[in-house]
Amino acid sequence: MIHLSVGRFNIDIIAKIDSIPPVDTNHVTDVLEILPGGAATNYAVAVTKLGHSAKLLAKVGKNEVVKSLMEKVVELGVGLEYVEEVNEKPSMTLIFLRDDGSLSMVRKLGASILLTREDVKKHFGLFDVIHFASVSPNVVVRDPYAKIVSYDPGPYAKDIESINVDILYVNEKEYNLIKNKDIKARYLVIKMGKKGAKIIAETEECEVEPLQIEKVVDTTGAGDVFDAAFNVSISEGNDIERSLQMASVASGLKVTRIGGISSPTLDEVREYLRKKKPKVICK
Repeated sequence: MIHLSVGRFNIDIIAKIDSIPPVDTNHVTDVLEILPGGAATNYAVAVTKLGHSAKLLAKVGKNEVVKSLMEKVVELGVGLEYVEEVNEKPSMTLIFLRDDGSLSMVRKLGASILLTREDVKKHFGLFDVIHFASVSPNVVVRDPYAKIVSYDPGPYAKDIESINVDILYVNEKEYNLIKNKDIKARYLVIKMGKKGAKIIAETEECEVEPLQIEKVVDTTGAGDVFDAAFNVSISEGNDIERSLQMASVASGLKVTRIGGISSPTLDEVREYLRKKKPKVICK
């Protein structure tokens, strides 16, 4: 299977800090990293680690830091031939990471917001799965040749008036924003963090329990990894129960590591599932 991940390539700056130091003071931390990021980048890396092929469609600012970070993503197997360099500032995210793994973000959108629906249409017919990650609903378009078109709006959930995709991924807050809108989706997936996840399909509703993680390190990108694992599984013909279990395990393992691209491999997910499968209840 080949996936096209549509969205952003970010410079992620991750600093472990529970609060902003007062004026004229300083703070020493054991985590201060500059890593590749962006929801679409996290998704593409996760898909590749789970055994499928992935290419990223994005626009990036011409910048030496961006180039070095892109090399890391290429080394992980993601195709970047559809990433276009433009004369704009790079997209960046400053992530404040707390001891419990929770986080706050400050974003500078930069070149990433220049992506359009027409950019996506140029690649119709080339991919089995197209995933739109944290982009405006104006960019989302259904490829009639793709097996699966999925969308995780992230901060753009508030802008959705109508949408037509196979899979729509939201968290609980985003679900409250879109539940009365014109939503056409074969699967509506609601990610609930420590409470697991729920899927609303045409004929059933299923809920999966979360992994019990002893130490949550970093939740950056956990939702993107969930999306990737579910898409990988469902595109291979697995049922909802199996796909939810795979997504729950993959996203759960991710939060034990620093950075949005630190997703688990297929072998790691399978090894966990051999030992214990998350409980799924359908009705």
